[in-house]
Amino acid sequence: MYRRRVMPKEDWFVLPRGGTYVPTSAGAIQVGIPPETIKDVMAQKLALPDLYVVPRKLFDRKRGLSVAEFEFPSYYSFFLLKRKARLLVESADVEARIRAIFQETLFGPVGVPDDSEFAAGIPQDARPDFHGEAEYFRNVPGRGRLEVDDLVEFHHFDSAGYARFGEHVTISKAGDVYSIYDGAECLAKVPAEVELPPRALSTVETGVGSGQFFPPDFGVTVLGASHGFDPSGKTTGFLLWLGGRALVVDPPTDATEYLRARGVAPKTIDGVILTHCHADHDAGTFQKILEETKVSVYTTPHILASFLRKYSALSGYNEEVLRRTFVFHPVRIGAPVHVRGGELWFRYTLHSIPAIGVEAFYGGKSIAISGDTLYDPTRVREMFDKRVLGRQRFRDLYSFRGHHNLILHEAGIPPLHTPASSLAELSPEVKKRLFLVHIAEKDVPQDTGLRPAKVGLEHTLRVDVSPPEHGEAIALLDAVSMVDFLRDLPLSRARQLLQVVRRISLPAGERIVTQGTRGDAFYIVVNGHVDVVRGGTKLKTYQAGDYFGERALILDEPRMADVIAHTEVDLLAIDRDDFLPLLRGSEMLKRLERLVRVRDEGAWELISKNSVLSGLTSSQKTQLQSALDPLELPKGASLWDRGKVPSAAYLVIDGEVRLETPGADAIALRHSAFLGEIDALRKGGPALGSARAQTAVKLFVIDREEVCRFFDDNPGLFLAFLGTRFAE
Repeated sequence: MYRRRVMPKEDWFVLPRGGTYVPTSAGAIQVGIPPETIKDVMAQKLALPDLYVVPRKLFDRKRGLSVAEFEFPSYYSFFLLKRKARLLVESADVEARIRAIFQETLFGPVGVPDDSEFAAGIPQDARPDFHGEAEYFRNVPGRGRLEVDDLVEFHHFDSAGYARFGEHVTISKAGDVYSIYDGAECLAKVPAEVELPPRALSTVETGVGSGQFFPPDFGVTVLGASHGFDPSGKTTGFLLWLGGRALVVDPPTDATEYLRARGVAPKTIDGVILTHCHADHDAGTFQKILEETKVSVYTTPHILASFLRKYSALSGYNEEVLRRTFVFHPVRIGAPVHVRGGELWFRYTLHSIPAIGVEAFYGGKSIAISGDTLYDPTRVREMFDKRVLGRQRFRDLYSFRGHHNLILHEAGIPPLHTPASSLAELSPEVKKRLFLVHIAEKDVPQDTGLRPAKVGLEHTLRVDVSPPEHGEAIALLDAVSMVDFLRDLPLSRARQLLQVVRRISLPAGERIVTQGTRGDAFYIVVNGHVDVVRGGTKLKTYQAGDYFGERALILDEPRMADVIAHTEVDLLAIDRDDFLPLLRGSEMLKRLERLVRVRDEGAWELISKNSVLSGLTSSQKTQLQSALDPLELPKGASLWDRGKVPSAAYLVIDGEVRLETPGADAIALRHSAFLGEIDALRKGGPALGSARAQTAVKLFVIDREEVCRFFDDNPGLFLAFLGTRFAE
């Protein structure tokens, strides 16, 4: 428990993670609830809010984050303060959505996993009885069986748009503002939609690094090692490295920003392992899903279905739309998942809702990540005696899996989590390989041989391994697959690629390409950063997954700029005489030829001036450029007509386009505006409005097939444009 600080009622402010804190005579009010915002309140020793105003939109689709994360404020209020959390909502629909979310997170999904989730031969008594286990945890000693209404008290605005709080406090909603009054005095006017703080700038954007990180062949980087109530620590999450690339396990919020700021390119992390649907484990998952190119999600179908229901209720998007934003790799309990020459084995752990842990095997070594689980032999025995657990499941949960080379095990707050005292009973030999997570560092018991895991790239836990069979070929193909136009390389050409590609390592400051020389190779950045420099001026910086050198090869002309290693770099190089035959006659070569043409038209700079497109990574900007074709239209020409199926989207280079929509004022769009009937393009349906050239215009056109391909590859941008027609 923390000491609360009561502030004078005029001192209202925005919390560091977002959300507005307003002290009143009836208690503190908070408008908006971004993830981990309760930690801001605790860190500043403020009184926990007595009322949370749920914002009009529950989900910030640009950041991929909830702004109505009521789970942990509710848990803290109930379990520690012994009271209900009060939520002020705008409508019965919002209350219904919140209740649906609580069903998934508090009590777990309705129904049972399909038999196909388990490998053949796993007996019934080894499988979890999720209903029985949930009921066991749902019964709180002295309080009985938990219901949503035991944790939350819903409040509503009346028909005139007012809500009372205590004797003197009133909250009104009018337009896009909530006004909070204490008596006749207006304390604060707060936007009805929460604005999250800007993300951290990356080293690519700032040119400033904090030391170069070299990924291990096999290991774990701990991104967070604490729990949802620790104001000094991030919630538990990991990077699991296999073959120099990573899967992120339960990413903490803003994990990608943390990594980008330290020079780790998003494309080096191409998958997410989702262990379960509690906010301290899934809040950052959608951020990663929407971050750059489409990522793979590894979990069971049972957990994924719960995740989709939860985030559909939270975001307002239907489950089908959300399902389009990632590639699902269903895992089977008791069967391996093969990833980059290694194997992942999953097991259902013991938790209040369905949850999984993972064991990774690579190069003859193994790593175990427990996930949230109750390892407590006494409690496990009790659950078996009460017939909550079958005999084989009891045996699996009763014994500690201590044979791995590296073990990261939770030691959270009982009774849902593992008591540290249970881990203290393990042998000294096991403790040498054990690191605790899901626990505040100050709570790790002293003189027990137990160690907390350290957070950060600099503390990455590396396991020495021998390269697995075909490891080098897998690593090369993985690196090539980061390049959008090479991702779908046919198997016959992939074999040819492996024969001609060279791997190069260069120190910082090394000149890779010299302006004015003949192009002799195409390059892909595998690790590190390179600068593109012309006349002493840095034009751009490339990172892992980016490529360069294609222009001089395709046009057979001198290099247009210098390319210099900003850090130590690993590159793949394909010589000129091998590169063009590899692509000849393919769609890949056509895309590259188009990219070369539009770069002369200043497409990169144009994209960087658009309010939405400017946030794209260098890889995404390059991918978009490869879909552009220049076009000139006379005054009065139609870009698309209302009621007809549109054929393209557009990026304005010069001139003015008039966008007309029934029931709304016409909009004039100029230089760097991106416009298109995205929903109609995606579905092949009729346009809701029309667009015409108000003057003679120069444009980049993106045909329908390329639009669909680009948005399919970049789900975050897809959601940002869903339901919109333009971005200036």
